[in-house]
Amino acid sequence: MTFLLLHYWYMQILSLLMNRDVWKQQPLFTINILKMSLENIREIKEGDLKEIFDALEEAFVALEIDFYLIGAIARDVWFSRANKAFRKSKDVDFAILVGSHEEYDALRAYLKKYKDFQDTKDNSFVMLTPTGIQIDILPFGGIEIDSDVKLDGVGFTSIRVNGFSEVHKAGTADVTMQTGHAFKVATLPAIVLLKLIAFDDRPEKRHKDPGDISNIIAHYFEMQSDLIYNEHNDLFITGQLDKSLEQIAGIVIGREIKKIIAENGELTQRVSNILTRHSKEEEKSVFIRQMVAETGTTVREMVVWIKAISSGLME
Repeated sequence: MTFLLLHYWYMQILSLLMNRDVWKQQPLFTINILKMSLENIREIKEGDLKEIFDALEEAFVALEIDFYLIGAIARDVWFSRANKAFRKSKDVDFAILVGSHEEYDALRAYLKKYKDFQDTKDNSFVMLTPTGIQIDILPFGGIEIDSDVKLDGVGFTSIRVNGFSEVHKAGTADVTMQTGHAFKVATLPAIVLLKLIAFDDRPEKRHKDPGDISNIIAHYFEMQSDLIYNEHNDLFITGQLDKSLEQIAGIVIGREIKKIIAENGELTQRVSNILTRHSKEEEKSVFIRQMVAETGTTVREMVVWIKAISSGLME
């Protein structure tokens, strides 16, 4: 372990040296991120979150619904645990395991009757808390048909839930929130998986996903160093020391995604195709261009990161 720790700092210094030409042009991306001052979870009022979590947990328990946190709040959980700041979260996303439309409708009815939640006109999967915070309640399980969930209503009434069941089975971790609640939270690789799929399904609506993924890759080594050293130390053998921290992070993320979707060959192939397409398109890929815009690096570097995830996935 002493060698691995020394190697970690060696790689950190090497990473800085490899990016020395960037210093003259702009501040390092990681430094920009660290200068943000607010903790992620607290950017939605802590008191409001506690009340929201209390209400949702009560409803889930009363109706015997299993659930886990996804989306921006799940990402923020991991960033805040590593003392990393990120942009403000404006909503809270829960994935819920339900077997029918009736179960889903019963949950919404409970929240409206007992917790004063309200429906929204624009999205049938969204509810508003009494304080106006948007809650995305995304159902999966027996409710979907061919990975689609369709609801009666107005506005946005259909979503695709590829990967939700796989993440539920193998892509969550038990986390004690700052509010004191113990929830299952999608892991960082699971978040990357779901964002890759979501962007592929609706690129015109998912502008933040590429930036979120690039941020996760940029900080993953530091946030998950114990996992990398303990379970992926083969990446530090002689002959592989030329990889950047982000490349190592990408490979590990790909390997972890592979574990999550191992039992779904069709989904594995789809994710592989997504990664391959973006890496081949390079600057023609909107996904790659948005990663570049978020990180301030180059198309070539972002392609390297995407290829690293693909490499880990297809090992």
